[in-house]
Amino acid sequence: MRRIETIFSSCVAAGMLVGCTTVDPTLGGILKIESDGQPISKSGANQRQPVEYTSTSGKKAQEAGCYFVDGLKKSVDVDTLYGRAMRTFAFKSPEQVAIHKKTIDRTYTLDNGYKHEKQAGSYYHLAQTVRYELSPGQARPIWLELQFTKNGTGADVVAEYCVNPADSTVNNTTVRQQIQQKIRSALFSG
Repeated sequence: MRRIETIFSSCVAAGMLVGCTTVDPTLGGILKIESDGQPISKSGANQRQPVEYTSTSGKKAQEAGCYFVDGLKKSVDVDTLYGRAMRTFAFKSPEQVAIHKKTIDRTYTLDNGYKHEKQAGSYYHLAQTVRYELSPGQARPIWLELQFTKNGTGADVVAEYCVNPADSTVNNTTVRQQIQQKIRSALFSG
């Protein structure tokens, strides 16, 4: 089951400094807003329901709207790939989640499927909802899962992404090719 959340803008005040930014209330899919399939009631105006995608076959690779990225080069080391993925796709680390819970909303819980596994120098597994910008001002959430495993001086790379199968804006061949190209260039074009 994949969950895609909407993006909203918010402001954060810390001491005398105030910063406004685009914030995904789930931190890019790290956090879930549901328990046992039922929404958790939250007070406030930003209450919303997650969009859920379920597989009809039960197989991850064949899940509706999910695709693997083929033809990834393997000459880059895992630590470099991890840094590029974190920077380009704004993956959130468990430490960032902890800070968010302390400073913004202590009721957030981790999203089903969120992964941030790391063994520096040998293995990384990242999975969460990230923001994909179709064009300036027009962004869509996509589920992105990346695995980097050391293989000699390079890495074995597995990349899977999921889009909303009901959203024809992103679930078409042209946009899927653009998403795949962004993943390739983000990871392998230093």
